[in-house]
Amino acid sequence: MLKKIKKIRSRILELLTHDVALPLITKFRNNRKFNYSMQQLLELPDGTLGKDLAVYLQKKKFNLLRNYERHDCKHIILGYEMDEAGEARMQFYFLGNGHYSITVISTVLICFVLMPEHWKQFSRDYKFGKKGKRFEDPDYNLLVVMNTNDLRKQYLNTAL
Repeated sequence: MLKKIKKIRSRILELLTHDVALPLITKFRNNRKFNYSMQQLLELPDGTLGKDLAVYLQKKKFNLLRNYERHDCKHIILGYEMDEAGEARMQFYFLGNGHYSITVISTVLICFVLMPEHWKQFSRDYKFGKKGKRFEDPDYNLLVVMNTNDLRKQYLNTAL
């Protein structure tokens, strides 16, 4: 029964994310152009954010999605997996970090309802976000060539 519920939950989250949220956000978000292809990221030096992102995406058999490169970079910097729980946890981090966008708030509310087994972890992620340096919309074209560990120290050091 629990497996069936988790499968239904996964389908609901997938539908809301890929069929509703992504098309709407892409239509209304005015992102800076991301100047790197997957191949170009793979050619960056080891230890850079861009190379670490590309290697992670390859390992997971994911594609580099247009307009979501920034989001995926945040996963790498913050260390949240690119799965249901990791996505939810990162949104709770961002809520704690002061990001009050429709995307963050709606994801937090939906995941709070659909994922009660993660409530304690969500609370920790929210508190962790309150302590972390704010993501003030940096230029990810510049960040991808920087050392991932240095970025983690910069953004997470205050939260540790």
